[in-house]
Amino acid sequence: MENQSIFRQAARHTLPVLMGYIPLGVAFGFVAVQAGHPWWYPVTMSIFVYSGATQFFILGLSATGMSMPTAVMMACLLNLRHSFYGLSLLIKFSGARWAKPYLIFAITDETFALLTTTLEPDPSTRTRLYVAISLLDQLYWVAGTLIGALLGTAVPATITGIEFSLIALFVVLAVGSTERIRSLVPLAVALATTVVGRLVLPSSAVLPASIAVGTGLLLLLARHTDDA
Repeated sequence: MENQSIFRQAARHTLPVLMGYIPLGVAFGFVAVQAGHPWWYPVTMSIFVYSGATQFFILGLSATGMSMPTAVMMACLLNLRHSFYGLSLLIKFSGARWAKPYLIFAITDETFALLTTTLEPDPSTRTRLYVAISLLDQLYWVAGTLIGALLGTAVPATITGIEFSLIALFVVLAVGSTERIRSLVPLAVALATTVVGRLVLPSSAVLPASIAVGTGLLLLLARHTDDA
């Protein structure tokens, strides 16, 4: 009975995530199958990778032919924020014990927001509530992916330009980050370093070089601002 109450509470908290994850998961599953992958491929990714941005990135990677070292670096940078999420959740997960590995694996932007804003005063049920929230969020994503993959198998493969999904993903991430920090400086630095890199470097070196130089410039600017 207590577990049912916890599940209902988690379902209530995760309703907004359901509304977002289902359509996004459908889009991912559909596009993956249309790109030539079997239906189980995106579903397996949603179970074992469970990172929307990274999954779309891998999908775009398969169409662009990006080198593996660059792909690994980009995937790590894309998920670097999860390290900070984990640090801020250490206290909340301190009593999780058996569930801690899954709770760490299942951290997404939306799940992090729910776990940091959900109050559960009873320590005896706290871990179970966190697990229920995390599990439901992932189930929404997997269910959406499965629906999209099945739809993709039923529709003729007529979609072209799948490689553009990677570009579109990073445009959305860049716009969202710019809105949050209310500054165009990072966007301007990224644009400038990329343009210069395209002019003076071979194409295979543009991405890692622009990331390294851009990050260094932003750190210098931040330090200069703090000193001022």
